[in-house]
Amino acid sequence: MSDTVNKEIDKRHRCFIFGALNAGYMPEKPTVSDLIIAADRGYDVAVSKGIKPDITVGDFDSRGSAPDTDNLITLEVRKDDTDVGHAVETGFERGCSDFVVYGAVGGLLDHTLANIVIARAIVEKGGSALFIGDEYSFTVIKNSSFRFDKRDLGRISVFSLSEVAVGVDIKGLSYEAEKLSLSCNSHMGVSNSFIGEEAVISVSDGILLIVWQSE
Repeated sequence: MSDTVNKEIDKRHRCFIFGALNAGYMPEKPTVSDLIIAADRGYDVAVSKGIKPDITVGDFDSRGSAPDTDNLITLEVRKDDTDVGHAVETGFERGCSDFVVYGAVGGLLDHTLANIVIARAIVEKGGSALFIGDEYSFTVIKNSSFRFDKRDLGRISVFSLSEVAVGVDIKGLSYEAEKLSLSCNSHMGVSNSFIGEEAVISVSDGILLIVWQSE
């Protein structure tokens, strides 16, 4: 085992991160061109799916001990960042900008809230963030749009992470909106639903949190 990362790992555009929770729902799977990072017990989750992480980071308190693997980054238990947060920073350092994170929604509420903050930080740096959980998933978008397939089912909610998000369009859902201004103090975007149509949520100026039921 080593605390240093193999310098031969190529810089890649997309990064998959595996957290400690179950990742049974996997709409996208990493390919050979993607960087795969395991956060602490996420190493066991990835391996259980037949996926070998390129890098493993963590303090390994939830796992009990560090895994016997190459490209290991060992963190202190007392630190100013979570294992997932450090995994994201590691992905940025390796040249990634698009992040798909499995096993980091649900479980401890404070960690889920921390991951929303992490997702916002990703998009503030110009990247994209998709956090997938077994029951709920979320993404954060800034001055852009997010599209859903017509096969998606269940509940979906939209919240502003900006003081005011301007030019919010919601199309293809039970409740639609056009050029809406959505305040961070408003919860009017809660409890919408898919209706069997392709759905698009966009914002002209601001940051949105979009939360939906996983399949």
